[in-house]
Amino acid sequence: MKNKLTKRNNIKINLSKGKVVIIITGILLLISVLFLLKYITTSRTTESNNLRKDIYTFLSDKNNRVKAYERAVKLNGGDSANTCVYFLAEVLRNNKISIDDSVCNTEGLIKVLEKKGWKKETDIKKIKPGDICFTTDEKLSKKGTPTHVYVFMKWKEEGSTDYGYICDNQAKDYDWKVYHLRNIGVKDGSGKAQKEPFSFFMHK
Repeated sequence: MKNKLTKRNNIKINLSKGKVVIIITGILLLISVLFLLKYITTSRTTESNNLRKDIYTFLSDKNNRVKAYERAVKLNGGDSANTCVYFLAEVLRNNKISIDDSVCNTEGLIKVLEKKGWKKETDIKKIKPGDICFTTDEKLSKKGTPTHVYVFMKWKEEGSTDYGYICDNQAKDYDWKVYHLRNIGVKDGSGKAQKEPFSFFMHK
């Protein structure tokens, strides 16, 4: 009888130990997964911040801005009009983002960036220097195809999302300055022509 009880007790003890091992293993696996997810998220955030910084630094140099602008005009057959995507793509190419020279409109650019894992963000307050911003369509609707894309550099006034300094191809509207002030969150426009407001920006 004692042997049977001893065996049963041993079986119970072994089962209890087995459950403890399973629980501990599960906890360790969960911790490993959480650390992995945190590492991936941190890596992506770091990569995104580094790219923003690189783009901002690149465009802070007037020579780089001019070269990107001239290259965009050349790709558009010598015409500076409607070269915002050519300009933006050239800026990205200079920051190790591969984009074919044939990409020439906002719809095509958005598809290329999405394939590369870029995401859309509509909260204007989250824009940071070096972000790629897209406007509304011609009717000022956020549902249509953006008419324009530019690189955000900084706000005109801290705490206000109305106007900001940006870089784009529309130098002819701003005394031939690639780096200039533009309406961001307001619809009244600035410069010689009406400028569509911000719709969303994209980030890695």
